[in-house]
Amino acid sequence: MYRRNVRKRSVASVAKEYGSFRGKVIIFWDDNLANDLDYAKELFQAIEPYHKWWSSQASIHAGEDDEFLTLASRSGCKQLFIGLESVLQASMNEVHKGFNRVESYRQIIERIHSHGIAVQAGIVFGFDNDTETVFGETLDFLEAAGVQNATFNMLTPYPGTRLYQRLEAEGRILTRDWSRYNGRSDVVFRPLQMSPKTLLNGYRYAYRRFYSGKSIYRRLSNSSTGLWWTLPLNLAYMSAFQYYDH
Repeated sequence: MYRRNVRKRSVASVAKEYGSFRGKVIIFWDDNLANDLDYAKELFQAIEPYHKWWSSQASIHAGEDDEFLTLASRSGCKQLFIGLESVLQASMNEVHKGFNRVESYRQIIERIHSHGIAVQAGIVFGFDNDTETVFGETLDFLEAAGVQNATFNMLTPYPGTRLYQRLEAEGRILTRDWSRYNGRSDVVFRPLQMSPKTLLNGYRYAYRRFYSGKSIYRRLSNSSTGLWWTLPLNLAYMSAFQYYDH
C-alpha cells in the first residue's frame, strides 16, 4: 500500500485541519512522527497557536532530540507512544532494531519526562531470545522508570512477513485461523524458549501487574507529568483489562 515511500502532506495543510477540529485533544495517527525530525519541528511550530493537546507515536529517536521535545511540548504534546519493544538487547538485535539501545532507555524516558511529556511504552513478548524471566524484568524496568502507560502484545507472525516465512519453515506455526492473529488473546506460534501457554500467561501477568493499584502508585507517585490526567487513564486501563480478563 505504501510502496516503500513515506508520503507527507504540507505542514500548512496539516495545521489547517488540526485547527479546524472542535475538540481540544488530538491524536496524530502516524506510525512515526519522528521519522522526519525537521518536518515534525516545523509542524509543531505551526500548530502551537491553536493551544490544543495532542499525542502520537514515535520511534526512540524522538527522545534523543531535545529540540524536538521542546517544540512538541510547547505545541501541546502530552504523551508519546514509544516502541521500546523489549528490555533485552538481544531481542532488538534479533529483529534488526539495534538502534533501540536498551542501555539508553532510562535516560531517554527521563528526558521525555523532563519536557512534561508522558510515555506510553510499546512492549512485545515472544521473541526467540525471551525466556520466562522477561516478564518480570520488563515490569521491573517500566515501574522503576516511572512509565505512565504501556501497551503489551504477543509477537504475531502475520502472513506475508519474513517472520511468518521463517517460523513456517521451522514448523513453528500453530494455526492458520487468521482471526486468532491479534496479538492479545491467542499465541499462534511455538516460542523458542517457553511454551505457548507460558507466553500467554506472561502477557496477562504483565497487564495485570502493570495496571494494579500497587504498580500505578509506584509509577505515578514520583511523576511530574500530568498526574491529574495520567491517573484516570491508568484506572481506565485497569478497569478495561479486568473486564477483558474475566
